[in-house]
Amino acid sequence: MAACGVLVMRTAVGLVLCSLVACTSVLKTPEQADIKPWPEIRSDYRVETLRARLYEYSITFAAEVDLTASSIEQRTTDATVRRNALLWRIRAIPEMRKACFRMEPVSGLVDAWTLSRQMDQLFSEGAGAGAFGTLQPEAVAVSRRLVDQLREIGGSIAMSPEATAGFERRIIDPWVAEHPLRDITFVRESPVARFAEQVRTLGGVSQSVGTVEELAISLSQQARIYLADLPRQLRGEVDLMRLELLTSQDVAAVQGDLHLAAAAAGRLASTGESLPAIVENERRIVLDEGSRQLALVMKTLSAEREQAIDTIVRALAAERGEALRDVASQRLLTLEWATAERREAIAAVGRELAGAIGTLRGERAIALQELRGIVNMVLLRVAIFLIAGVVLAPLVAHAYVRVWPRR
Repeated sequence: MAACGVLVMRTAVGLVLCSLVACTSVLKTPEQADIKPWPEIRSDYRVETLRARLYEYSITFAAEVDLTASSIEQRTTDATVRRNALLWRIRAIPEMRKACFRMEPVSGLVDAWTLSRQMDQLFSEGAGAGAFGTLQPEAVAVSRRLVDQLREIGGSIAMSPEATAGFERRIIDPWVAEHPLRDITFVRESPVARFAEQVRTLGGVSQSVGTVEELAISLSQQARIYLADLPRQLRGEVDLMRLELLTSQDVAAVQGDLHLAAAAAGRLASTGESLPAIVENERRIVLDEGSRQLALVMKTLSAEREQAIDTIVRALAAERGEALRDVASQRLLTLEWATAERREAIAAVGRELAGAIGTLRGERAIALQELRGIVNMVLLRVAIFLIAGVVLAPLVAHAYVRVWPRR
């Protein structure tokens, strides 16, 4: 039931992050990683290609494990083997998906590679070497095939096959040797923390998350994968809860009691055919009591089932309420940030506009002053011309009069 809540919470958080990232318009230029301390990795490998291959591997891993575990569940008659197969299916798939969905793809590759090696060691020579009885070779074969697929993914970014093998010996093998899986519940310590410490010490091989659009696409892909596998995961959790609440011994005891009750009722019926009416009444009383006991058993089973379903519903409601509160708080923080940015932008634009208006006023004053000077000069020249005309007109007329008679 707790695993159901965790699965639903992961799905809700993925959808919330997708919606928040989709509303963001700030872009981030991805940074190139410093891979000089890691000679095994090629410098020209593409982060998005590695991330896509890890996503595809998580789907392949889920399909392979689910197919093999379901086949073991259907063919075995041992209740312990059936429970182990169910545990393998509902515990290994989410753990591998968590490893493949790391934000930094190289860390995700190391985590997924380590988990596949740990699973192979668990089924071949570890604590789960006899978990599936005679069907154990099938689980071992699937585990090794999945390890080979991860080696192929690691080889796609390595300098050479020898570099791939060296990377596995240097990074994967020590962690697998020090941290083997204790049982089939797949409870483990991830190597990502130590890997990140090594990256910080050696100079940094972690890739940046990328642009907001890439992050949104990545989160939407993860959400689609989670939602596609959610019904199957919930069904597995319900089956496991059913096995824990009502063991096979209890079912066999109830069936035995029912068979005994039916046999007793049959004997009473055969005896009652040859007895008088009082015996018929006694037979009816016994049959009614048997029916009442059967009804009580069925009522008890229904009450247990309803209680379990009610607990699941309450857990889902609590997780949903928490997710909604987180979304509301994130929305308020985003609105506050946007409001602050808008006010700052408006203030900056106001300052720039005031400065531009002041500059324009100064330029206009200078232009008006120069225009006044030009107008004054033109008026002065016109005045001088008029004065000259008034003064020189009598002289010109006098000269003309003196000259004209001579002609």
